[in-house]
Amino acid sequence: MSDHHVKLNRVVELIHQRGFDGLIIYSSGISYILQPCYLYYFSGFRPMGPNNAVIISKSGDLILLVEPRWDSIRASKKSWIRDIRGTSDFLKDLTDILRKFNITGTIGVIGSGEMTTKLYEGIHQVAAIKLAGDIIEEIAKEKTERELDIIRKTANIADIGFKAFLEHARIGIREYELMAEMEFAMRSAGADDIFNMMSSGNHNYAMHPPTDRRLAPGDIVIGEITPACEGQFIQLCRTVFLGKPSSVLIEKYDVLVRALEESLKQVKSGNPASLISKNMNRVISEAGYAKYCYPPYMRARGHGFGAGSVAPGAVIDDDTKVNLERHQVVIVHPNQYIPETGYLACGETVLVTDTGMERLSKTETKLYINEG
Repeated sequence: MSDHHVKLNRVVELIHQRGFDGLIIYSSGISYILQPCYLYYFSGFRPMGPNNAVIISKSGDLILLVEPRWDSIRASKKSWIRDIRGTSDFLKDLTDILRKFNITGTIGVIGSGEMTTKLYEGIHQVAAIKLAGDIIEEIAKEKTERELDIIRKTANIADIGFKAFLEHARIGIREYELMAEMEFAMRSAGADDIFNMMSSGNHNYAMHPPTDRRLAPGDIVIGEITPACEGQFIQLCRTVFLGKPSSVLIEKYDVLVRALEESLKQVKSGNPASLISKNMNRVISEAGYAKYCYPPYMRARGHGFGAGSVAPGAVIDDDTKVNLERHQVVIVHPNQYIPETGYLACGETVLVTDTGMERLSKTETKLYINEG
């Protein structure tokens, strides 16, 4: 049985367990780093918007409804779902499908937060709505071999991105030119989406989208390198120095490396996610920077990536209440502002296992130096 039909059978099983007549997986086309697109995860089709939905009956019949109408051609090439319909009147056609599938009692809805009030109320006139986003989270906890392959492929793309970042982080190049070189390398390697942040200067305060600033001697160049492939984001955080670094910079970056290593020792199925943050903050605090481990200086010590990860959209900090689970994809990053050096980037994405974690990146964790 294919991965797709395993997902469908599991969804139908959960529809029956919840007492639903059917399920809507909705997307307005929004896709961003901290919020997995559940429609993309289930259907294999990345929607453009403004309205898209998979409608599933309790007998397992399903239709992918796509707006704009002409995008159904692309959907038919990307999705494993065979019944794909384009629409110019999304609400009318959606409610017609609900009635066709005899979904008139209670319907589970995934993605309601992206719906307009008019759309939500239009569905509610046909069936009682129950929020059901946790259904996808539930089935995504157990990764298929194909999904694990995508995770590792995307991690390799991030490594390729950093290689380009290191190669092109040279004196005179503009920030946006550096990012363009890195994006070209990752797109060429198979990335279908990219979220990159960076900063350059002798004392950085935060990362931001690239500007037209030219890199200069003595710059600390920091980057959050985050490609995606088939909806799965992977992040790599690294720092490059242009010139000969001071002993202070080397010493302070080593603090971040030690904080990362101590945090990764806590990554294991069943362990509290908060241990990642607590151990990171302990190492940095012992180095004399306890004040800088918390807001307003720092916000997150990590977060999950993709469906089935740690509280999608939430951060990992000292107060995180959930435990880590097998196959979760988690970024652990002691990115840190230090008064003597400015903001430094250090971190990588790992796969949680029963006995610990799989380190996905092949890029060595260290301060990188470009002296040329």
